[in-house]
Amino acid sequence: MPLRQPRRTPMSSSPKNARFPQQPSLDITLKFLQVSMNNVEQLMNFQISTSRTQLDNYAKSLQALSQAGSPQEALNQISTIAKENANQAMECSGEFCGILTKAQEELQGLALEHLGSMQNSLQGMAAYLHQPETADKKK
Repeated sequence: MPLRQPRRTPMSSSPKNARFPQQPSLDITLKFLQVSMNNVEQLMNFQISTSRTQLDNYAKSLQALSQAGSPQEALNQISTIAKENANQAMECSGEFCGILTKAQEELQGLALEHLGSMQNSLQGMAAYLHQPETADKKK
């Protein structure tokens, strides 16, 4: 008597069925990576440009302080430099927060998209599992 092959169900691990749930997961993973890399690039560019600006400002400040003729003039220069640095720090922190807020919004949108996709998949699986087996019962 020949051996009977087990009946394959749609939930089996055949290559055809294995690809179905992986494709949306792969797509969302790639989107997360792309958004993350874009944000890292923006933050690195921000850091580089901020560092360049600060180095230029330090050089100008040192030059201005070295040319001060009296201690009072040096104190006035230091006060002016401190005010400018405080203003620049506030601008930089605002820009930094803007980059982070944009990143959070993008990642939150992707997370919601992924949750919606997962919910649709689960609903599809639930509908499949609850459908009547009319073909098997008729035999």
